[in-house]
Amino acid sequence: MSGAPLHADVRFWRDDALPGIEARSSTYTQKAFRTHTHRECILSLVEAGGTRFHLDGAPHTARAGQLVIIEAGRPHACNPDPATGISYRLLSVASGWLAGAAGGEGLAPHFPTPVLDDPELFSAWRELHEAYVWGAPADEKQALLMACLRELVARHATVEPARRIATALANPGMANPGVEEVRRHLEANPGNFEPLDALARRAGLSRHHFLRVFKAATGLPPHAFQMQQAVEHAKTLLAGGMAISQAALDAGFADQSHFSRCFREFTGATPRQYLTSRPCDAWPCRASLRA
Repeated sequence: MSGAPLHADVRFWRDDALPGIEARSSTYTQKAFRTHTHRECILSLVEAGGTRFHLDGAPHTARAGQLVIIEAGRPHACNPDPATGISYRLLSVASGWLAGAAGGEGLAPHFPTPVLDDPELFSAWRELHEAYVWGAPADEKQALLMACLRELVARHATVEPARRIATALANPGMANPGVEEVRRHLEANPGNFEPLDALARRAGLSRHHFLRVFKAATGLPPHAFQMQQAVEHAKTLLAGGMAISQAALDAGFADQSHFSRCFREFTGATPRQYLTSRPCDAWPCRASLRA
């Protein structure tokens, strides 16, 4: 397993007035992520270097000046190109914001191509990221966000009922109602870390059959999926200001060092990096520099 290098340059920015949106800036020169998923849609702006990754079994590469979009729930590991490393800006966007850009509740955009060549859109999303870095007022960030989302959807997405898209993107194992029930159970109870035999019984399958179809459905083995849910829960707690030690316990980790290692493997950052990053309050200074 890999963990994010402790010296990696990683920062996060959030605004309580815009829930479900998070900005991030990262630089890596070595492998930092294990295969993971996100609850939100992820849009990355590659500023230097490049990355190689697989999505739905197909290989992809992205280089400086390109955008990478990963839809929620899609297993991936966008690690840096070993020859160049990577520096990128990232914004994670919850499904509700995307539904608004797509036209309303019950609709969702689908992005057939994960790597986009669109310099104008790249510049617009970079301006949105800068608004987070420099602590722009929430109404300015929201206006930029909705403009970026509408352009992204108009240029690069198909819009369909969310249920239809979810069905089309589902892996074969999701056709098994027992596996789907287990997935929903684990998502609703992060940090419980139930043994494989108990999960197989819940699904009504043999241990080995359950292991195979669950991984086919989610892209992760059951234990890694549970670890992912626990880390996502811990991120929510840390974003709310909870101390690292308490967040570790509440997310089901009895050992804080184990928690920190798992957190790094799934997020590419340490819990302290995630907890302490805050917006800058110098938006007027940025405006002055532009002038």
